[in-house]
Amino acid sequence: MPKVPSGDIRKLDVDAVVAAQIAAGDHANQSAFSEKTKERIHRCAAERNRCPMLAPEYQDLTGDGKSELIVGFGLEESNMALWVYRLDHGAVARILDTAGKPLFVEVANGKLVVREPMAIPGYEMRTVFSWDGRRQVMDLQTLDYVRTSPAASTEPTP
Repeated sequence: MPKVPSGDIRKLDVDAVVAAQIAAGDHANQSAFSEKTKERIHRCAAERNRCPMLAPEYQDLTGDGKSELIVGFGLEESNMALWVYRLDHGAVARILDTAGKPLFVEVANGKLVVREPMAIPGYEMRTVFSWDGRRQVMDLQTLDYVRTSPAASTEPTP
């Protein structure tokens, strides 16, 4: 991974970080993306309009007053991969790797919140990731189901 002597994660070349991460593969030595998606990501700098990588976001998720880098990727079948990076003494470190079919992703009170549709009408799944300073990663804090609309009543109407 590239080094950032300035300590400002916003100065990173996001394309270079993503390319290095893809080249490294994941912990099982398997790529997180299909070959087609990897090819599209590698062409992002030249073909931004066909790039599956979303615009990077910067938010303080660790509570240290410094921004972390949040990168999302549109994948096949409406899936999305979400990676979060931080700087650790100038070195780039990935602190979250997750995927799903999010309706939206937001940062609230320093936590990353992902909401996804469920097969049950009127409900969504909400996943909250928070910083675990001991393990130095964004960890699953909460996974719950949220009612988004009143369930259809099974009571007969008078």
